[in-house]
Amino acid sequence: MPDLWYRWFHRFCNAVYFHRVSVIHAERLPPAGPVLYLGLHRNGAVDGFVYHGVLPRAVFMLAAQLRRNAFGRLFFTGIEVVREKDRATDGADDPHNAGALQRCLDHLAAGRELFIMPEGTSTLGPRHLPFKSGAARLLSDHLATGRPITVVPLGIHYDCAWGFRSKVEVVVGPPIATDLPAEATAFERLKELRRRIQPALEAVGINVESAERLRTIEQLAYIATLGTSRSYFSALKSLERHIPPTVAHAWQSLDTECARRRLWRHQGIPLFPIRPPWLYVAAALLVTPVMLAALAVNAPPFLAAAWAGQNFPDDRNVTSLWRILVGVPAFLLWIAVVAVATSATGHALWFAGYAALTAVGLSRYRVAHKILVAAHNAVFHADLRPRALAFHRLVQEALPDA
Repeated sequence: MPDLWYRWFHRFCNAVYFHRVSVIHAERLPPAGPVLYLGLHRNGAVDGFVYHGVLPRAVFMLAAQLRRNAFGRLFFTGIEVVREKDRATDGADDPHNAGALQRCLDHLAAGRELFIMPEGTSTLGPRHLPFKSGAARLLSDHLATGRPITVVPLGIHYDCAWGFRSKVEVVVGPPIATDLPAEATAFERLKELRRRIQPALEAVGINVESAERLRTIEQLAYIATLGTSRSYFSALKSLERHIPPTVAHAWQSLDTECARRRLWRHQGIPLFPIRPPWLYVAAALLVTPVMLAALAVNAPPFLAAAWAGQNFPDDRNVTSLWRILVGVPAFLLWIAVVAVATSATGHALWFAGYAALTAVGLSRYRVAHKILVAAHNAVFHADLRPRALAFHRLVQEALPDA
């Protein structure tokens, strides 16, 4: 029952908060264990919700501090370890972690799936954090038993990590080779495994030299996906290697002009209609009232989540986490309140209408937001539309096909 709860609850959190979770190279996922998944860590504990939604059989190694109280245990489950930075607070010692590592080994020995985030903590910075040696050590100990195992690297990419209803892509990398020289010492085996793990994870992640460059390639990658089926990750990866000078210069000029005029933006991008503007204006007039009505009938949980996102995070990489921790329970409670109120007053059909409006509002929130932004810019800044569309074409032509 606890396992079923976390499977359902994490999928529910993903469905409410994100527009879509896609898996790139899903064919690389092994059909059975034992499997050791090694995942990049970007967006706080929310990464765990997304990864678990994609890999429901995996058991996660997680920080013990996440399960300190009953509220945390509603959201988080797995094999608990104490991070070095938490030891002074938790008062835990090495035997605690030694026992946790043995549970991980037993889990793999039983042919199951284990998930570890080797960075130990998350960041939305321009490159991954230093990888801890625990995952390589665990893998080395498992291989020493002679049992087979598949090691799969995973990356995770949000087109707006702190934004409500953003898109997420989980990237599955090729399995990491686990064959080791028979004559290698324990230290040499560990060193070789670490040498293989780092490039495998870098291949499914993005690593650039500065936060400013990361912001630029994220903006350009988002533009590259507009109106296309292109993968956000494929665009990021292409831009990680090289931003064409013509694209960089054109974007700097356009972005500066849009900022000067204070255009409306969606996830930092000033959108314009790709098709005739009147279609977007008409669509905005149709979908905006529906979106606003859906927000209005769910105002308490939405306001609670917005308040939490403003007041609790100490960095952007935990903004979504706090919104989910506060907003999702508030949303479930609000659904229960509406259900009881409509039933008690003999208006059960009203609840059906509320549920339908909420479902439509959530599913179309992102689209409605984009349409509204594009329609506004088309009406009030029509002279910039040809320039914006020309830049969109330039980006499409400059990047290789996905």
